[in-house]
Amino acid sequence: MRIYLDLETVPSQAPDARELLKAIIKPPGTLRKAESIAAWWATEAEAAAEELYRKQALDAARGEIVSISWMTDDCLAPTTAIRSQHDDERIVLAQFFGQLQAALEAAAIRDHRGQAIYDDSPFFIAHNAPFDLGFLWRRSIVLGIRAPFTIPSPTAKPGSYGDTMTLWAGNRGTIGLDKLCTALGVHSPKGDLDGGKVYDAWQAGELDRIVKYNALDVLATREIWRRLNWETSASAEAAA
Repeated sequence: MRIYLDLETVPSQAPDARELLKAIIKPPGTLRKAESIAAWWATEAEAAAEELYRKQALDAARGEIVSISWMTDDCLAPTTAIRSQHDDERIVLAQFFGQLQAALEAAAIRDHRGQAIYDDSPFFIAHNAPFDLGFLWRRSIVLGIRAPFTIPSPTAKPGSYGDTMTLWAGNRGTIGLDKLCTALGVHSPKGDLDGGKVYDAWQAGELDRIVKYNALDVLATREIWRRLNWETSASAEAAA
């Protein structure tokens, strides 16, 4: 079963996350004079710490998952697991694992005794899949939550998952989802919300906005995968 996937991440929600970063930031090495260094600490240190903090959303050792949207080839709309700012990260992983496991079991072929016969390794497809799948794999390890199916690890061979970015740009190339959507005439998920604004939306409790954005990413990824593989499909915009 092909599973199209996208997840949204935020910086660490540990109470002391920001304070730990403030303790390790340093003024730029280009500043030499004592007064310049003092001025940096007074006017720019707070912003530098905040910038470093927000970059944790890209680091699975510190960042956390807040939303996971996914769908199969047969789905009309994605399913999304999401947590509020008051929930533990384990909630969103448990939701996603439960949702997908139920879908795998429902689609399974059964033997004469009614036992499900299915491959427990769904074929995941994402845009920049090493990031999404790597983040999901790493957070599962950190939180000690084992998925009921195989998630490709960061060392997995590329053929064990699908990646629309690599399929288009090659092993060493990159291209943003929005740019690729524009090139292929696929409805772009980028609107008033993008990955850099997810944390602020999440903090504001705007879960519906995040769900919509996350789901549109998955719809676009599925449409692009089909286009790149010469498969017949309805447009993601119509499906939305």
